[in-house]
Amino acid sequence: IDPTVALPTATAAMSELQTTTSLQNSKTLAAANAALRSDLDREYFSDLDSLTASELRTRVVQLATEMSDRTKWEAVRLKEFLAMKEKEVGDNYLTILQKQRLEFEALLAQKLREQEDVITRQANAALQAKEDSIANLLRATSEAREKETQDVLSSEMKRVTDELELEYTSKLQNELAKMKSAYAKDLEKHGSVMEMLQGNLELLSSRLEVSQTYECGSKRAHRVSAAALALASKLEVGEGAAVEIAALKGAAGGEGVIASAVGMIPPTAEEGVPTVAELQVAFDQSYNVGRQAAMVPEGRAGLEGQLMGMVFAKLSVPPSPEAVPTSEEEGNVTDGVLSLARKYVQVGDLEKAVEQLNKLKGQAAYVMNDWKSKAADRVSTERALKVIKLECALLNKELV
Repeated sequence: IDPTVALPTATAAMSELQTTTSLQNSKTLAAANAALRSDLDREYFSDLDSLTASELRTRVVQLATEMSDRTKWEAVRLKEFLAMKEKEVGDNYLTILQKQRLEFEALLAQKLREQEDVITRQANAALQAKEDSIANLLRATSEAREKETQDVLSSEMKRVTDELELEYTSKLQNELAKMKSAYAKDLEKHGSVMEMLQGNLELLSSRLEVSQTYECGSKRAHRVSAAALALASKLEVGEGAAVEIAALKGAAGGEGVIASAVGMIPPTAEEGVPTVAELQVAFDQSYNVGRQAAMVPEGRAGLEGQLMGMVFAKLSVPPSPEAVPTSEEEGNVTDGVLSLARKYVQVGDLEKAVEQLNKLKGQAAYVMNDWKSKAADRVSTERALKVIKLECALLNKELV
C-alpha cells in the first residue's frame, strides 16, 4: 500500500462504514414503525364502523394514551439502539485505523530497508571504483618503471654486445684466413687420393648391396615360409595357434600382404578354430535345434511353443534344397533356408552356408548363431591361409 493513499483509503472505509450503519438503522426503524402501525391498525381501527359515538370517544382517548406511551417507549428504545450502534461503529473505526497503522508501519519499514540497501550498494560501488583506480595507478606506475629499467638494460647490453662482436669478429677473420690457407694446401695433396678411393668405394658398395639384398631376402623368405607353414599346420587341424600367429607377425613385419592376411585371422584362432569336418558334424545337431525353433508358432515363445516346435519338426519333412519356399504361402521359409545351408555344409562350402544363415531371423537365428560364428571364423581363416601361402610362394620364386 502506498503511504500517499493510505489516509484516503481509511477515510473511504469510514464513510462506507457510516453509510452501511445508517442504512441498517433506517431499515430497523422502518421495520419497527411498520410493526407498530400494524398493531395499532389491528387493535384500534379494525371495527370503527360498528362503534357508537361514546365508544368512539373512548376509543380515541385510548388511542391517544396508547400513542403517548408507545412514543415514550420507542424514544427510549431508539436512544439505546443508537448508543449501541455508535459503540459498534467506534469499535469498527478503531479496528480499521489499527490495521491501516500496521500496514503503514510495515510498508515504511520495507521502504527504509530498500533505501538502506540502495545506499549500501552505492557506497560499495564507490569504494570498489576507488580501489580499482588505485590498483590501476599502481599497475601503471610499476609497468612504467619496469619498462624504463628494461630499456636501460637493453641499451647497455646492446652496447657491450656490439663491442664484443666487433672484437671477436676481427680475431675470427684472421684465424679463418690462416686455417683456410693450411686446409687448401692439405686438400690439394689428398684430392687425387680421394678420387681414386671414391671410385673403388662405389664399386665395392654396389657389389655389397647386391649381396646383402639377396641374403636378406633369402633369410626373410625362409623365416616367413617356416612361420606360415607352422601356422597352417596348426589352423588346418583346429589347434590353438597363438604362438605361431605371433611368430608370423614378427617375421612379416607390420606392413605388407602377409601382415594384412594375418590381421584377417579371427581372434578365436589363438584358442583353435573348428575344422570343416568338425563343423559338418556339429551342424547336424544345430540343424535339428534350428528346425524346432523355426516351427515354434509366432507369439508362442514359452515352453508350450517350444514343445509344439519339437512336435512339428518331428512330423514335418524338410523341404528339398532344389525347391526351397520363397514365401510363407509356399511353406516355412526358415526351414527352406536351413535345408539349403545344410546342402552347402555337406559339400564343404561354408561361405555359402553362412550367407544362407544370415537370412534367418528371430529364434532360429539365435540358436544357429553359435555355429554360424564358428563357421565364419573358419571361412576367414581359410581365406587368410590362402593369401599367406600365395605370398610365400611369390617370395621364394623371386629368389630363384
